[in-house]
Amino acid sequence: MSTTAKGFWLLVLAQAGFLLAWAGYHEWVRQNAPVILLKCRPVDPQDLLRGDYMTLDYDISHPATIGGKADVPHRGSLWVTLEKQDRYHAVVSVSDKRQAPGPGQVLVRGERAGLWVTGTDGRRIDYGIDRYFVPEGKGSPRFTLAEVEASVSPAHRLYIRRVLLDGKAYP
Repeated sequence: MSTTAKGFWLLVLAQAGFLLAWAGYHEWVRQNAPVILLKCRPVDPQDLLRGDYMTLDYDISHPATIGGKADVPHRGSLWVTLEKQDRYHAVVSVSDKRQAPGPGQVLVRGERAGLWVTGTDGRRIDYGIDRYFVPEGKGSPRFTLAEVEASVSPAHRLYIRRVLLDGKAYP
């Protein structure tokens, strides 16, 4: 085998190893990171190319629910401190600077989404967990209450661990 062929196969193996390690890391986070419970309001769209999925709209996604504060920064990433209140985690504070969470609090990262104009209710924080793909043939489920168990990664990102509809795991 020539040196060029060996180099080619070494490059292919390195890329495959990187992709497997990356996927393995994300699956490890989903299974082993701390879990929080979030309340959400789902919408059931259908996309002809992607199939059925639920768009999940979380209570923690709307800055208007942050104690009436309108001083959320308008650009870049956000650091959101969550704290368990009753059954669900709720927003305690939002900042454009990383903050140290207090005891019993969790720090997560989000991005601004929607219109960030003071006085509009289009302001939203996107955590990257707003779509949940429904297995083919399951269709749109019927339910009263939707909840999501989300894992919090060491990088402060949220991952959907499982979706609960009326208290039962879906699908």
